[in-house]
Amino acid sequence: MKIENSAIFDEFESYVKQGRSFGVTGLTSFLRMLSIKKILTCSKKKILFVTSTEQTALKYQNDLSEFFDLNPDVFPYQSGSVYEPVSSNMYDYAKQIGILQAKPDLVIMPVKSLLEKFPNKKFFKENKLTLKIGDEISQADMLKTLMKLGYKRSTMVSDISEFSIRGDITDVYSLTDNPVRIEFWGDEIVDIRFFDRETQRSIEKIKSIDILPMYKFMLPEIAPKDFPKELLDSFTEERYFEGVEVYQSYFNDELVGVLDYFDDYIIVFDEKSEVYSKYEYIDENYEQQYNENLKTQLIYELRDKNHIPFSDFINKSASFVKIGLNNFLDSEFEEVVDLNAQTVKSFNADVEAIADYIYAHRDYEIVIATKYEERVKEILACYDIFDVEYINNISTSGTIIDDAKFLLLTDKELFNKRNKEITSSKRSYYKEKAEYIESINDIQAGEYVVHSIHGVGIYQGLTQQELDGQLKDYLTIEYANKDKLHIPAEQINLLCRYRGAGAIKPRLSRMGGNDWANTKRKVKKEVEKIAYDLLRLYARRKMQEGIKFDEDTAWQVEMEEAFEYTETPDQMRAINEVKHDMETSNPMDRLICGDVGFGKTEVAMRAIFKAVTSGKQVALIAPTTILALQHYQTISERFKPFGIDVELLSRFRTTKQQKETLQNMALGKCEVVIGTHRLLQDKIVFKDLGLLVIDEEHRFGVRHKERLKQLRENIDIISMSATPIPRTLYMSLSGIKDMSVISTPPKNRLPVKTFVGNFDEKIIKNAITHELDRDGQVFYLYNRVETIEEFKLKLQEIVPNARIAIGHAQLSEHQLEDVIVGFAEHEYDILLCTTIIENGLDIPNANTMIIHDADKFGLAQLYQLRGRVGRSERQAYCYCLYKAGKHLTKEAYQRLNAIKEFTSLGSGYQIAMRDVEIRGVGNILGTKQHGHMVNVGFDTYCQLLEETVNELKGEKVDVKPPTIVDINVTAFIPDEWVGSKEQKMIEYKRLADVKNETELSYIEAEWKDRFSKIPDEVSNLIKLIQIRLAATKVGVSMIRETMDNIRIYSPFTNAEWRILQTRIPRNITKYIKFTNAPSSCEDAKSILLLNNSVMNFNEVFNILVDLFYDIEERILELKTEIDKRAN
Repeated sequence: MKIENSAIFDEFESYVKQGRSFGVTGLTSFLRMLSIKKILTCSKKKILFVTSTEQTALKYQNDLSEFFDLNPDVFPYQSGSVYEPVSSNMYDYAKQIGILQAKPDLVIMPVKSLLEKFPNKKFFKENKLTLKIGDEISQADMLKTLMKLGYKRSTMVSDISEFSIRGDITDVYSLTDNPVRIEFWGDEIVDIRFFDRETQRSIEKIKSIDILPMYKFMLPEIAPKDFPKELLDSFTEERYFEGVEVYQSYFNDELVGVLDYFDDYIIVFDEKSEVYSKYEYIDENYEQQYNENLKTQLIYELRDKNHIPFSDFINKSASFVKIGLNNFLDSEFEEVVDLNAQTVKSFNADVEAIADYIYAHRDYEIVIATKYEERVKEILACYDIFDVEYINNISTSGTIIDDAKFLLLTDKELFNKRNKEITSSKRSYYKEKAEYIESINDIQAGEYVVHSIHGVGIYQGLTQQELDGQLKDYLTIEYANKDKLHIPAEQINLLCRYRGAGAIKPRLSRMGGNDWANTKRKVKKEVEKIAYDLLRLYARRKMQEGIKFDEDTAWQVEMEEAFEYTETPDQMRAINEVKHDMETSNPMDRLICGDVGFGKTEVAMRAIFKAVTSGKQVALIAPTTILALQHYQTISERFKPFGIDVELLSRFRTTKQQKETLQNMALGKCEVVIGTHRLLQDKIVFKDLGLLVIDEEHRFGVRHKERLKQLRENIDIISMSATPIPRTLYMSLSGIKDMSVISTPPKNRLPVKTFVGNFDEKIIKNAITHELDRDGQVFYLYNRVETIEEFKLKLQEIVPNARIAIGHAQLSEHQLEDVIVGFAEHEYDILLCTTIIENGLDIPNANTMIIHDADKFGLAQLYQLRGRVGRSERQAYCYCLYKAGKHLTKEAYQRLNAIKEFTSLGSGYQIAMRDVEIRGVGNILGTKQHGHMVNVGFDTYCQLLEETVNELKGEKVDVKPPTIVDINVTAFIPDEWVGSKEQKMIEYKRLADVKNETELSYIEAEWKDRFSKIPDEVSNLIKLIQIRLAATKVGVSMIRETMDNIRIYSPFTNAEWRILQTRIPRNITKYIKFTNAPSSCEDAKSILLLNNSVMNFNEVFNILVDLFYDIEERILELKTEIDKRAN
């Protein structure tokens, strides 16, 4: 841009080159960023850019990197107070230390970071562990050193500060982006490589690694004499105990501030007076917190302060070159440069006003930052305006500088579109894919399980047993009459957890006979009835003629590209499924199911846009006025650049406004209408309704659902549900219900940290203060309208400076709307409210939820409430509080324990499964099916449903059940090889789930990488799985070793075997003998006997695998030959 070389910067550049401190006024946010670039260009020094909040720092980082091609680092700060006995966030600490050591050209620092103390430069040089290939160090010595450096031993390394030792492999997660794997040969280091914490696979070889201390100090062997005696036990027993960081001054008396590291930098202040004011505010708060925590003995006396006081910072920074980017004059700066820039007013999508303004400044350099380039070009072309430079939209406001003849416009001015909140750039260190199925490791001894062949039993644990001199791990299950079944651990895939109905205990199956088969047969007969009804409804809908919507237009592409986030894989799949449905002539009726905040609305929004651009009207129905208002605000803002008329029909609108909306709907002027159940009234008239979107359909009443059934006959329907559907049920219904399940959380989303405990004013104050310190907002859920005003006064006493608003259903519509909109616009810090916010309120800046009397809420309700926070990349917190001293009921305790337990992303699915265990499938498929499900368990029920649906549809699903391989050979996973019994169970489950040789090879390679050389017993285990895979392909149901031979339960008749025998090499068939199967063998037509009396296991393995591979290659020939002989 020409503005970068404008004469208005001449004086500015001169001061920078002379190394003088000065102030700059007449700024907009755009010019602040341009000033940063000019300083970097003109000066040989690096920049420390200080902002008053983290939010501002992140916005600058985003725009400076995208708009000015710079690469700034934001220096994070530790959340909470430095005077609380809470352990640091290790990921933030790693980022801090990384920046301090790398010293990048541009560091953006929220002022709170300036108050933190760090070890001096020599600390890391003197206390690091440097490892190189070829070095010799015993693993015992390494273990001692790692413990001394503050690392904790773990079975598997997945978080910073952890290490694990497995045989010749040591994994360590130091203050680096990825953990490191060190491989030994004896005491010599033979390989060092980084590995991925998610996959546990190596990703990059390196020659050396510095393992840094995990804390800002090294703990001595003996506590200092003046160390608080109350903590001596913790120091002796745990060493690096929880919150030990608060006592850092006892262990390191050379802690310094960040300016000691950035002593050769220029300090640039974004509004210096605001930065200083915020510094003083935090300084005073820290002093107050220290004194309060001393009084309550939350902490004990410290040797020195844990923060840099404001006076110390002023003294330290006196020697630095300082530049102030200020709105107003600052007396500290003698020289001041006035750039004389102004912001631009908003045109609020007034096309004519936009064109007139640009035309009036046609001799200026005009830059438009927009996500809607084609739309803007289309507008300006109508007015013959073409000489414009387009760039991607940025979070800054528009700027006009008359002296430089420069004009910048953004979407904020053009369309009054708020720029998205830029949130933490921390990488996500949580799994992106939500886990549907609980690990087999979660099944505890004494719990009910279902074996696919033998039925319902009680799991009794994993044991190692010896049979004829061969060792194996077995899972033991107890059946009726105390009968025991021992199954090899590699057959763990034949087991699933029994999910029934809460306290109702299932009947144990009897081993032998047809008990389990008969039970399944009875249930399947009942399942056929519901499957038939569902299938009939599905078929009838597919035969109806509906609307065929247009394919995507250029506007559709532009609207979708303006989406501020990256679509998740599941979200993209759902979008494509919806579009496919809409572009066919059959009426769509699709359920979009996904966890709270996983992006269902974006899927619906793209469908709505598609319908409107195809000339159809759209109605969106929500169960509450709050949710309807939220949808209205989101959709109208998103569609504003395209001139689409979006209207709201709810009690938030006056009678006159509602009447006008109804008229516009009938005339076709209103293209999208959003409302509550009023939209379902018979007198509501649309000119040409094409799409109906229903949010949370299960919350509507019977009468409304009947009306929805009528509407379904000839228009497209999208239903959205935040109540997750269990995956097993989804799979069984996928052939008769159109469903899209979104189970992938948005990228970089962090799980909500959840705390359960007594109501305590100190906890409330700390939680709210922490959130407000980072410029965030708080939901305080207080569900008693009659005393909510009284409680507001109490809350105001706890946090006097907070701006508190009250929201509940008894407020008038205008009062409630003002509160909600005001909170969204950050006019309030705390929303004290009832459960009116349970659904629909999406405020990304509100990331602390406090629930008063949490013991009175249901589990699903607590989960929905917690879902109101954590909707950005910022760490969110939820406090579930109950009255101090209150005796909780067993059910309340279980609910609160569950909400604390289920914190991972996508845990709504675990809650859904817990709901299934409590209430059965009555709420999903009807109460009549409940009893049948109890007899076989939820998973088996769903399997039977899926089979029945396929049979009724006439679809033959050729899925061969995995072969059961029972060969007596030492084959197991040693505890010490993988690190623990828990890890061993996980690896058995992975092995059992293998579907093909590629997956098996992947696991084998991973095991070599993670656990070092594969021992013989594990190699034998892998070979058993290879036999299983090869045998399954040719339909063998079982391979079982007896006294003198191995019995192969074969699907081949005598005639078929005679043909195969002539085509398989003699060196294989000479060991095989054919016999007819006994009548009791349902799954086999014959038994092949392999004489193994003089063979070892490797010879048996080679013969079996070669046999099955040869049969697989000749099956087509066999069928052709049989058909020829039949004719």
